Amino acid sequence: MKAIFRSIFYVYLNFLMIVSIFPSEIELSSGDKFLGRFISEDERSILFKFQDKDYRIPKSEIVKFDRSKTGGDFSIGLSRVTLKDKSQIIGYLVEEGQENVILQSQLGFVNVEKSKISESELNREKNFALPKKFLVSTQESLNTFIGLGYGIYRSPNLNITLNQIFLNLEPAYLALNGNGRIGFQLDGIWGSNSDYKLNIFNGLVYYYNHYQFYENPKLDFYGKFGVGGNYVNTISDDGNRSGLNPLAMIELGWQGYKINDFQLRLGINTFCSFETKSTLCFSGPAIQGMLKF
Repeated sequence: MKAIFRSIFYVYLNFLMIVSIFPSEIELSSGDKFLGRFISEDERSILFKFQDKDYRIPKSEIVKFDRSKTGGDFSIGLSRVTLKDKSQIIGYLVEEGQENVILQSQLGFVNVEKSKISESELNREKNFALPKKFLVSTQESLNTFIGLGYGIYRSPNLNITLNQIFLNLEPAYLALNGNGRIGFQLDGIWGSNSDYKLNIFNGLVYYYNHYQFYENPKLDFYGKFGVGGNYVNTISDDGNRSGLNPLAMIELGWQGYKINDFQLRLGINTFCSFETKSTLCFSGPAIQGMLKF
């Protein structure tokens, strides 16, 4: 009985997985149409399966979304034809012969003789993929990220080890259309040796981007470059000195470990404080946990 019940349960589970993904057609603002599978949606985006890959597409990029379509995965792009009388026909290439082309336009199917065409942009490509920026495995711009991290730093100019606690905020509204995003970082840094204590507070605005090799989520690497300012306080037997300085930061690392809304970043961070008479740089490893919302 247990074996029969288990078999029925697996069949039922597979049925739920199949019926929960519906054939749908999405038309992007570029005019490209994609027939695939609708998975889910929220107030900002639609989760869409096409050619066995999951895409999260912002609703701002979608012109039309039709759940009544049927069929397998298929994509097609817009074609444009300008006639000798200066009129223009925009539609999807259905058929092309030696003497004519057939386009599907908003007015229906149009048969155009090639002898009447002065210019044409015929999109003959079919079944092309959705833009890579929408891939769930690579695209993160629809989410806000908040992170907390820890780093250890050394400087070639000072005999001191510094500890760092830092907080990051990467708002979704500062995403750059799939080309990275802008973030903010606050650092609390401290350390001491036999001669003095050093306390630093950094405030940064940075540009973040990442690249995934071979579309493998485990081979996901990132980079950050930021500018800002810092407050430096030095306490020694000679007294207490402090000052404000401009600051630059660069960080390179790996972020291939992700579970649900959690992402781990491991990187090497370097920041330089530009003081009046000298430049002081620190570098070291940093670990950070990021949560997306």
